Amino acid sequence: MSQTRQIARLKTLDQYKDQLLASVTHELRTPLNCIIPMINDVIIDPAIPEATKDLSLKPALNSAQLLMNLINDILDYSRHKRNKLTLNFEEFDLYDKIMEIYRLFEIQCKHKGVQFLLDLSSTVPRMIYSDKNRLGQVIINFLSNALKFTSRGSITLSVEKSSVEDSLIFKVSDTGLGIKREHLINLFTEFGKIDAAEHNSLNPHGVGLGLMISNQLVALLGGKTGIKVNSTYGEGSEFLFEIPIRTRQSEMHQIIIEIPFKLQRHPNLIAQPCQCQRILTVDDNDYNQMVIERMLKKLQFEVVKAFNGADALKIMKDPYKAGLQPCKMATCLYFKLILTDLQMPVLDGLQLIREVRRLPGEIGKVPMILVSATGEEAQVKEGFDAGMNDFLCKPMTEPLLKERLNTYCTCLLYTSDAADDLLCVDLGGRRIIKKKNT
Repeated sequence: MSQTRQIARLKTLDQYKDQLLASVTHELRTPLNCIIPMINDVIIDPAIPEATKDLSLKPALNSAQLLMNLINDILDYSRHKRNKLTLNFEEFDLYDKIMEIYRLFEIQCKHKGVQFLLDLSSTVPRMIYSDKNRLGQVIINFLSNALKFTSRGSITLSVEKSSVEDSLIFKVSDTGLGIKREHLINLFTEFGKIDAAEHNSLNPHGVGLGLMISNQLVALLGGKTGIKVNSTYGEGSEFLFEIPIRTRQSEMHQIIIEIPFKLQRHPNLIAQPCQCQRILTVDDNDYNQMVIERMLKKLQFEVVKAFNGADALKIMKDPYKAGLQPCKMATCLYFKLILTDLQMPVLDGLQLIREVRRLPGEIGKVPMILVSATGEEAQVKEGFDAGMNDFLCKPMTEPLLKERLNTYCTCLLYTSDAADDLLCVDLGGRRIIKKKNT
Protein backbone atom coordinates (compact mmCIF):
# COMPACT_ATOMS: atom_id res chain seq x y z
CA MET A 1 0.00 0.00 0.00
CA SER A 2 1.37 3.41 -0.97
CA GLN A 3 2.02 6.10 1.61
CA THR A 4 -0.71 8.30 0.10
CA ARG A 5 -3.28 5.54 0.40
CA GLN A 6 -2.18 4.78 3.96
CA ILE A 7 -2.65 8.44 4.93
CA ALA A 8 -6.08 8.52 3.29
CA ARG A 9 -7.07 5.31 5.08
CA LEU A 10 -5.94 6.70 8.45
CA LYS A 11 -7.92 9.90 7.87
CA THR A 12 -11.02 7.84 7.04
CA LEU A 13 -10.57 5.76 10.21
CA ASP A 14 -10.15 8.96 12.24
CA GLN A 15 -13.43 10.30 10.82
CA TYR A 16 -15.19 7.04 11.72
CA LYS A 17 -13.81 7.32 15.24
CA ASP A 18 -15.13 10.89 15.55
CA GLN A 19 -18.54 9.79 14.31
CA LEU A 20 -18.62 6.89 16.76
CA LEU A 21 -17.63 9.13 19.65
CA ALA A 22 -20.29 11.71 18.72
CA SER A 23 -22.95 8.99 18.45
CA VAL A 24 -22.05 7.30 21.75
CA THR A 25 -21.85 10.66 23.54
CA HIS A 26 -25.27 11.64 22.22
CA GLU A 27 -26.86 8.35 23.29
CA LEU A 28 -25.38 8.62 26.82
CA ARG A 29 -26.13 12.30 27.37
CA THR A 30 -29.73 12.14 26.12
CA PRO A 31 -31.10 10.07 29.05
CA LEU A 32 -28.95 12.06 31.51
CA ASN A 33 -30.57 15.22 30.16
CA CYS A 34 -33.79 13.82 31.60
CA ILE A 35 -32.46 12.10 34.74
CA ILE A 36 -30.45 14.96 36.30
CA PRO A 37 -33.09 17.74 36.09
CA MET A 38 -35.87 15.42 37.28
CA ILE A 39 -33.93 14.30 40.35
CA ASN A 40 -33.06 17.93 41.08
CA ASP A 41 -36.75 18.87 40.93
CA VAL A 42 -37.67 16.16 43.42
CA ILE A 43 -34.81 17.06 45.79
CA ILE A 44 -36.02 20.66 46.13
CA ASP A 45 -39.62 19.55 46.71
CA PRO A 46 -40.40 20.37 50.38
CA ALA A 47 -43.00 17.58 50.48
CA ILE A 48 -40.31 14.89 50.14
CA PRO A 49 -38.87 13.74 53.51
CA GLU A 50 -35.23 14.68 54.07
CA ALA A 51 -34.39 11.05 54.92
CA THR A 52 -35.62 9.96 51.49
CA LYS A 53 -33.53 12.66 49.83
CA ASP A 54 -30.38 11.69 51.75
CA LEU A 55 -30.72 7.93 51.34
CA SER A 56 -32.06 7.70 47.79
CA LEU A 57 -32.27 10.87 45.74
CA LYS A 58 -28.93 12.54 46.51
CA PRO A 59 -26.88 9.36 45.90
CA ALA A 60 -28.79 8.89 42.61
CA LEU A 61 -28.04 12.49 41.60
CA ASN A 62 -24.38 12.16 42.53
CA SER A 63 -24.13 8.97 40.47
CA ALA A 64 -25.74 10.63 37.45
CA GLN A 65 -23.43 13.64 37.75
CA LEU A 66 -20.44 11.30 38.10
CA LEU A 67 -21.42 9.59 34.85
CA MET A 68 -21.85 12.95 33.13
CA ASN A 69 -18.42 14.11 34.33
CA LEU A 70 -16.88 10.89 33.03
CA ILE A 71 -18.52 11.39 29.61
CA ASN A 72 -17.26 14.99 29.50
CA ASP A 73 -13.73 13.92 30.44
CA ILE A 74 -13.64 11.22 27.75
CA LEU A 75 -14.93 13.69 25.16
CA ASP A 76 -12.37 16.33 26.17
CA TYR A 77 -9.61 13.70 26.22
CA SER A 78 -10.48 12.77 22.64
CA ARG A 79 -10.40 16.45 21.66
CA HIS A 80 -7.07 16.84 23.45
CA LYS A 81 -5.57 13.94 21.50
CA ARG A 82 -6.76 15.53 18.24
CA ASN A 83 -5.71 19.06 19.32
CA LYS A 84 -9.34 20.16 19.01
CA LEU A 85 -10.00 21.61 22.46
CA THR A 86 -11.64 24.94 21.64
CA LEU A 87 -12.59 28.03 23.62
CA ASN A 88 -15.34 30.61 23.25
CA PHE A 89 -14.12 33.98 24.52
CA GLU A 90 -16.77 36.50 25.53
CA GLU A 91 -17.28 39.23 28.09
CA PHE A 92 -19.13 37.91 31.14
CA ASP A 93 -19.88 38.61 34.79
CA LEU A 94 -17.23 36.79 36.82
CA TYR A 95 -19.12 37.36 40.09
CA ASP A 96 -22.20 35.62 38.71
CA LYS A 97 -20.10 32.68 37.51
CA ILE A 98 -18.38 32.34 40.88
CA MET A 99 -21.72 32.48 42.70
CA GLU A 100 -23.14 29.82 40.37
CA ILE A 101 -20.26 27.52 41.32
CA TYR A 102 -20.61 28.47 44.99
CA ARG A 103 -24.25 27.43 45.01
CA LEU A 104 -23.43 24.15 43.26
CA PHE A 105 -20.95 23.06 45.92
CA GLU A 106 -22.51 24.67 48.97
CA ILE A 107 -25.17 21.96 49.21
CA GLN A 108 -22.71 19.14 48.58
CA CYS A 109 -20.32 20.42 51.26
CA LYS A 110 -23.15 20.85 53.76
CA HIS A 111 -24.31 17.30 53.09
CA LYS A 112 -20.78 16.02 53.80
CA GLY A 113 -20.31 18.20 56.91
CA VAL A 114 -17.51 20.28 55.37
CA GLN A 115 -17.45 24.08 55.58
CA PHE A 116 -17.32 25.83 52.20
CA LEU A 117 -15.80 29.31 52.13
CA LEU A 118 -15.58 31.84 49.32
CA ASP A 119 -12.90 34.53 49.52
CA LEU A 120 -13.33 37.14 46.78
CA SER A 121 -10.89 40.05 46.73
CA SER A 122 -12.39 43.52 46.29
CA THR A 123 -9.78 44.22 43.59
CA VAL A 124 -11.19 41.53 41.27
CA PRO A 125 -13.04 43.11 38.30
CA ARG A 126 -16.64 42.08 37.81
CA MET A 127 -16.58 41.86 34.02
CA ILE A 128 -13.79 39.91 32.34
CA TYR A 129 -13.15 38.59 28.84
CA SER A 130 -12.51 34.86 28.80
CA ASP A 131 -14.25 31.52 28.28
CA LYS A 132 -16.60 31.33 31.26
CA ASN A 133 -17.52 27.68 30.75
CA ARG A 134 -13.94 26.44 30.45
CA LEU A 135 -12.87 28.62 33.38
CA GLY A 136 -15.73 27.17 35.39
CA GLN A 137 -14.76 23.65 34.30
CA VAL A 138 -11.29 24.05 35.82
CA ILE A 139 -12.60 25.51 39.09
CA ILE A 140 -15.26 22.79 39.36
CA ASN A 141 -12.60 20.12 38.81
CA PHE A 142 -10.54 21.57 41.67
CA LEU A 143 -13.55 21.74 43.98
CA SER A 144 -14.74 18.23 43.06
CA ASN A 145 -11.33 16.80 43.92
CA ALA A 146 -11.20 18.78 47.16
CA LEU A 147 -14.63 17.50 48.16
CA LYS A 148 -13.69 13.88 47.41
CA PHE A 149 -10.63 13.97 49.65
CA THR A 150 -11.91 16.20 52.47
CA SER A 151 -14.00 14.55 55.16
CA ARG A 152 -13.68 17.27 57.82
CA GLY A 153 -12.64 20.89 58.12
CA SER A 154 -13.11 23.26 55.19
CA ILE A 155 -12.72 23.94 51.49
CA THR A 156 -11.96 27.48 50.33
CA LEU A 157 -12.31 28.99 46.87
CA SER A 158 -10.44 32.28 46.58
CA VAL A 159 -10.07 34.74 43.72
CA GLU A 160 -7.66 37.65 43.83
CA LYS A 161 -5.86 40.07 41.55
CA SER A 162 -2.12 39.55 41.23
CA SER A 163 0.00 42.29 42.83
CA VAL A 164 2.71 41.78 40.20
CA GLU A 165 0.94 41.30 36.87
CA ASP A 166 -2.44 42.26 35.43
CA SER A 167 -3.88 38.81 36.09
CA LEU A 168 -6.28 36.88 38.30
CA ILE A 169 -5.32 34.07 40.66
CA PHE A 170 -7.86 31.30 41.31
CA LYS A 171 -7.12 29.05 44.25
CA VAL A 172 -8.83 26.07 45.91
CA SER A 173 -7.48 24.89 49.26
CA ASP A 174 -8.72 22.16 51.56
CA THR A 175 -7.97 20.46 54.89
CA GLY A 176 -8.27 17.00 53.41
CA LEU A 177 -6.03 14.00 52.94
CA GLY A 178 -3.25 15.76 51.08
CA ILE A 179 -0.86 14.23 48.56
CA LYS A 180 2.45 12.53 49.16
CA ARG A 181 5.42 14.12 47.40
CA GLU A 182 6.13 11.03 45.28
CA HIS A 183 2.61 11.14 43.86
CA LEU A 184 2.65 14.77 42.73
CA ILE A 185 4.50 13.96 39.51
CA ASN A 186 1.58 11.82 38.23
CA LEU A 187 -1.19 14.37 38.74
CA PHE A 188 -1.17 15.90 35.25
CA THR A 189 -0.41 12.81 33.19
CA GLU A 190 -2.94 10.82 31.18
CA PHE A 191 -4.92 8.55 33.53
CA GLY A 192 -2.72 9.94 36.30
CA LYS A 193 -4.86 8.69 39.15
CA ILE A 194 -2.95 8.28 42.42
CA ASP A 195 -2.62 4.57 43.03
CA ALA A 196 -2.75 4.54 46.82
CA ALA A 197 -5.17 2.81 49.15
CA GLU A 198 -6.29 6.00 50.90
CA HIS A 199 -7.04 7.85 47.66
CA ASN A 200 -8.69 4.88 45.96
CA SER A 201 -11.04 4.37 48.90
CA LEU A 202 -12.19 8.01 48.67
CA ASN A 203 -12.24 8.20 44.86
CA PRO A 204 -12.88 4.68 43.53
CA HIS A 205 -14.49 5.88 40.28
CA GLY A 206 -11.92 8.43 39.12
CA VAL A 207 -10.08 7.73 35.87
CA GLY A 208 -7.37 10.41 36.12
CA LEU A 209 -8.26 12.72 33.23
CA GLY A 210 -9.66 15.81 34.97
CA LEU A 211 -6.42 17.51 36.04
CA MET A 212 -4.64 16.75 32.77
CA ILE A 213 -7.49 18.38 30.81
CA SER A 214 -7.68 21.27 33.29
CA ASN A 215 -3.96 21.94 32.90
CA GLN A 216 -4.34 22.24 29.13
CA LEU A 217 -7.40 24.48 29.52
CA VAL A 218 -5.46 26.82 31.82
CA ALA A 219 -2.81 27.13 29.10
CA LEU A 220 -5.48 27.90 26.49
CA LEU A 221 -6.96 30.53 28.82
CA GLY A 222 -3.56 32.26 28.86
CA GLY A 223 -2.00 30.77 31.99
CA LYS A 224 1.75 30.77 31.41
CA THR A 225 2.71 28.62 34.40
CA GLY A 226 -0.12 26.07 34.30
CA ILE A 227 -1.55 24.63 37.48
CA LYS A 228 0.51 24.83 40.68
CA VAL A 229 0.08 22.43 43.60
CA ASN A 230 1.08 22.78 47.23
CA SER A 231 0.24 19.81 49.41
CA THR A 232 1.17 18.29 52.75
CA TYR A 233 0.09 14.73 53.31
CA GLY A 234 -2.34 14.51 56.20
CA GLU A 235 -2.99 18.27 56.28
CA GLY A 236 -4.48 19.26 52.95
CA SER A 237 -3.82 20.61 49.45
CA GLU A 238 -3.86 23.84 47.50
CA PHE A 239 -4.39 24.03 43.73
CA LEU A 240 -4.04 27.37 41.92
CA PHE A 241 -3.67 28.91 38.50
CA GLU A 242 -3.23 32.41 37.12
CA ILE A 243 -4.74 33.83 33.93
CA PRO A 244 -4.40 37.32 32.40
CA ILE A 245 -7.16 39.91 32.72
CA ARG A 246 -8.22 40.33 29.13
CA THR A 247 -10.32 43.01 27.51
CA ARG A 248 -12.27 42.64 24.30
CA GLN A 249 -10.29 45.31 22.45
CA SER A 250 -6.76 44.37 23.51
CA GLU A 251 -7.16 40.65 23.00
CA MET A 252 -9.38 40.33 19.94
CA HIS A 253 -6.54 39.92 17.44
CA GLN A 254 -4.72 37.42 19.60
CA ILE A 255 -7.87 35.35 20.17
CA ILE A 256 -8.68 35.17 16.48
CA ILE A 257 -5.20 33.79 15.87
CA GLU A 258 -5.45 31.27 18.72
CA ILE A 259 -8.98 30.11 17.92
CA PRO A 260 -9.83 29.91 14.22
CA PHE A 261 -13.53 29.44 14.98
CA LYS A 262 -15.38 31.62 17.45
CA LEU A 263 -19.08 31.40 18.29
CA GLN A 264 -20.99 34.32 16.79
CA ARG A 265 -24.67 34.93 17.50
CA HIS A 266 -26.89 36.30 14.75
CA PRO A 267 -28.54 39.55 15.93
CA ASN A 268 -29.68 40.20 12.35
CA LEU A 269 -31.74 37.02 12.51
CA ILE A 270 -33.96 38.16 15.36
CA ALA A 271 -37.51 39.08 14.44
CA GLN A 272 -39.48 42.01 15.83
CA PRO A 273 -40.93 40.79 19.17
CA CYS A 274 -44.62 40.06 19.56
CA GLN A 275 -46.68 39.43 22.70
CA CYS A 276 -46.95 35.65 22.35
CA GLN A 277 -45.51 33.69 25.24
CA ARG A 278 -45.10 30.47 23.27
CA ILE A 279 -41.96 28.46 22.68
CA LEU A 280 -41.86 25.67 20.11
CA THR A 281 -39.81 22.70 21.36
CA VAL A 282 -38.69 20.15 18.78
CA ASP A 283 -37.36 16.81 20.05
CA ASP A 284 -38.14 13.18 19.20
CA ASN A 285 -37.59 12.03 22.78
CA ASP A 286 -40.71 12.12 25.00
CA TYR A 287 -38.73 12.41 28.24
CA ASN A 288 -36.60 15.29 26.98
CA GLN A 289 -39.77 17.08 25.94
CA MET A 290 -41.16 16.54 29.43
CA VAL A 291 -38.07 18.04 31.10
CA ILE A 292 -37.93 21.07 28.80
CA GLU A 293 -41.67 21.67 29.19
CA ARG A 294 -41.38 21.69 32.99
CA MET A 295 -38.51 24.20 32.88
CA LEU A 296 -40.32 26.52 30.47
CA LYS A 297 -43.63 26.41 32.34
CA LYS A 298 -41.83 27.51 35.49
CA LEU A 299 -40.91 30.62 33.51
CA GLN A 300 -44.57 31.17 32.52
CA PHE A 301 -44.17 30.14 28.88
CA GLU A 302 -46.72 28.23 26.87
CA VAL A 303 -45.09 25.19 25.24
CA VAL A 304 -45.97 23.75 21.84
CA LYS A 305 -44.31 20.42 21.07
CA ALA A 306 -43.20 18.87 17.80
CA PHE A 307 -41.42 15.51 17.59
CA ASN A 308 -39.41 16.10 14.43
CA GLY A 309 -38.41 18.96 12.17
CA ALA A 310 -41.07 18.21 9.56
CA ASP A 311 -43.90 18.52 12.10
CA ALA A 312 -42.37 21.73 13.44
CA LEU A 313 -42.19 23.21 9.95
CA LYS A 314 -45.88 22.42 9.34
CA ILE A 315 -46.78 24.25 12.55
CA MET A 316 -44.63 27.23 11.56
CA LYS A 317 -46.20 27.45 8.08
CA ASP A 318 -49.79 27.15 9.32
CA PRO A 319 -50.05 27.82 13.08
CA TYR A 320 -53.79 28.48 12.84
CA LYS A 321 -54.36 24.93 11.56
CA ALA A 322 -52.39 23.68 14.57
CA GLY A 323 -54.93 25.39 16.82
CA LEU A 324 -52.81 28.39 17.78
CA GLN A 325 -54.30 31.84 18.22
CA PRO A 326 -52.36 35.01 17.37
CA CYS A 327 -51.66 37.78 19.83
CA LYS A 328 -53.05 41.30 19.38
CA MET A 329 -50.06 42.57 17.42
CA ALA A 330 -50.37 42.91 13.65
CA THR A 331 -47.05 41.13 13.10
CA CYS A 332 -47.75 38.17 15.39
CA LEU A 333 -45.13 35.44 14.97
CA TYR A 334 -46.97 32.90 17.17
CA PHE A 335 -43.66 31.90 18.82
CA LYS A 336 -41.17 33.76 20.95
CA LEU A 337 -38.46 31.21 20.17
CA ILE A 338 -37.80 27.73 18.75
CA LEU A 339 -35.76 25.24 20.77
CA THR A 340 -34.76 22.31 18.57
CA ASP A 341 -32.77 19.13 19.09
CA LEU A 342 -30.10 18.28 16.53
CA GLN A 343 -30.55 14.57 15.82
CA MET A 344 -34.13 13.71 14.82
CA PRO A 345 -35.85 11.51 12.21
CA VAL A 346 -37.53 12.84 9.05
CA LEU A 347 -36.05 16.35 9.35
CA ASP A 348 -33.18 17.05 11.76
CA GLY A 349 -32.40 20.26 13.62
CA LEU A 350 -30.02 21.72 11.05
CA GLN A 351 -32.45 21.04 8.19
CA LEU A 352 -35.26 22.63 10.19
CA ILE A 353 -33.21 25.79 10.80
CA ARG A 354 -32.44 26.11 7.10
CA GLU A 355 -36.11 25.65 6.16
CA VAL A 356 -37.34 28.19 8.72
CA ARG A 357 -34.80 30.75 7.49
CA ARG A 358 -36.28 30.36 3.99
CA LEU A 359 -39.75 31.36 5.22
CA PRO A 360 -40.78 34.84 4.07
CA GLY A 361 -41.11 37.86 6.33
CA GLU A 362 -40.47 38.18 10.05
CA ILE A 363 -41.45 34.58 10.83
CA GLY A 364 -38.26 33.43 9.12
CA LYS A 365 -36.27 35.40 11.70
CA VAL A 366 -37.72 33.79 14.83
CA PRO A 367 -34.82 33.08 17.24
CA MET A 368 -33.70 29.44 17.08
CA ILE A 369 -31.55 27.63 19.62
CA LEU A 370 -30.00 24.29 18.64
CA VAL A 371 -29.60 21.64 21.36
CA SER A 372 -27.08 18.81 21.07
CA ALA A 373 -25.39 16.25 23.26
CA THR A 374 -21.91 16.66 21.79
CA GLY A 375 -21.13 20.32 21.09
CA GLU A 376 -18.37 19.54 18.61
CA GLU A 377 -16.82 22.63 17.02
CA ALA A 378 -17.71 21.60 13.45
CA GLN A 379 -21.26 20.82 14.53
CA VAL A 380 -21.75 24.20 16.21
CA LYS A 381 -20.21 26.03 13.25
CA GLU A 382 -22.58 24.22 10.91
CA GLY A 383 -25.48 25.35 13.08
CA PHE A 384 -24.44 29.00 12.88
CA ASP A 385 -23.91 28.69 9.14
CA ALA A 386 -27.45 27.30 8.85
CA GLY A 387 -28.81 30.35 10.69
CA MET A 388 -29.26 29.34 14.33
CA ASN A 389 -29.00 32.10 16.94
CA ASP A 390 -27.47 30.09 19.76
CA PHE A 391 -26.46 26.66 20.98
CA LEU A 392 -27.08 24.62 24.14
CA CYS A 393 -25.34 21.41 25.13
CA LYS A 394 -27.10 18.61 27.01
CA PRO A 395 -27.83 18.17 29.79
CA MET A 396 -29.54 21.55 29.99
CA THR A 397 -29.66 23.29 33.36
CA GLU A 398 -32.38 25.71 34.37
CA PRO A 399 -29.99 28.66 35.01
CA LEU A 400 -28.35 28.21 31.59
CA LEU A 401 -31.72 27.97 29.87
CA LYS A 402 -32.84 31.16 31.65
CA GLU A 403 -29.71 32.95 30.49
CA ARG A 404 -30.26 31.99 26.87
CA LEU A 405 -33.96 32.85 26.95
CA ASN A 406 -33.19 36.24 28.46
CA THR A 407 -30.99 37.00 25.44
CA TYR A 408 -33.79 36.52 22.93
CA CYS A 409 -37.07 36.82 24.84
CA THR A 410 -37.31 40.47 25.76
CA CYS A 411 -40.48 39.83 27.75
CA LEU A 412 -38.60 37.63 30.20
CA LEU A 413 -37.38 40.11 32.79
CA TYR A 414 -34.80 37.76 34.24
CA THR A 415 -32.04 39.31 36.26
CA SER A 416 -29.34 37.53 38.17
CA ASP A 417 -30.30 37.00 41.81
CA ALA A 418 -27.33 34.77 42.57
CA ALA A 419 -26.19 36.84 45.54
CA ASP A 420 -29.57 37.98 46.91
CA ASP A 421 -29.44 35.73 49.96
CA LEU A 422 -25.71 36.13 50.56
CA LEU A 423 -23.89 38.67 52.65
CA CYS A 424 -20.56 40.19 51.62
CA VAL A 425 -18.45 41.05 54.65
CA ASP A 426 -15.48 43.30 53.94
CA LEU A 427 -12.44 42.19 55.90
CA GLY A 428 -9.34 44.19 55.10
CA GLY A 429 -10.12 44.70 51.44
CA ARG A 430 -11.51 41.18 50.94
CA ARG A 431 -15.10 39.97 50.63
CA ILE A 432 -15.99 36.89 52.61
CA ILE A 433 -19.24 35.40 51.34
CA LYS A 434 -21.62 34.12 54.01
CA LYS A 435 -25.28 33.25 54.22
CA LYS A 436 -27.57 35.99 55.53
CA ASN A 437 -29.13 35.44 58.94
CA THR A 438 -26.36 33.03 59.95
